Amino acid sequence: MFLFVRKILNYFLKFEFIRFGIVGFLNTLIDYGVMNILMFALKVNQGSGFIAIKTFSIALSVVFSYYANLLWTFKLKKGNKEQLIKFVVLSVITIGVNVWIAGYMVDNINVSLDKYLWANIASLIGAVVAIVMRYFGSRVIFKKTI
Repeated sequence: MFLFVRKILNYFLKFEFIRFGIVGFLNTLIDYGVMNILMFALKVNQGSGFIAIKTFSIALSVVFSYYANLLWTFKLKKGNKEQLIKFVVLSVITIGVNVWIAGYMVDNINVSLDKYLWANIASLIGAVVAIVMRYFGSRVIFKKTI
């Protein structure tokens, strides 16, 4: 058991995981940047218009993430349609896990914190779980072994 834990810790400390984190940070900038530019430009911040804007901004960040992780994080020369489809499915699943964890925590765990602060903490916990899932899932998709 100790060797397994040690192997996992060493694995996370490699530069690959740092590159993955940088790509994730850039994804967030793309998602929120595009979303805010379109919201202000189109004067839309709710309803179906907002859903369309958010869907577009997330889709754009997923496409960027696929190519950045393929070429930079995992240092592969090219991908294929199967990898792209798996990556999109992985992204949808991890977004769902992130939202489910945050929603469950906010709705079912009572804490003596400001509700907005608690929602942000729950969102952060959901994001951390999703990031770990996405990292290991990406390694499988891009054929990297642990």
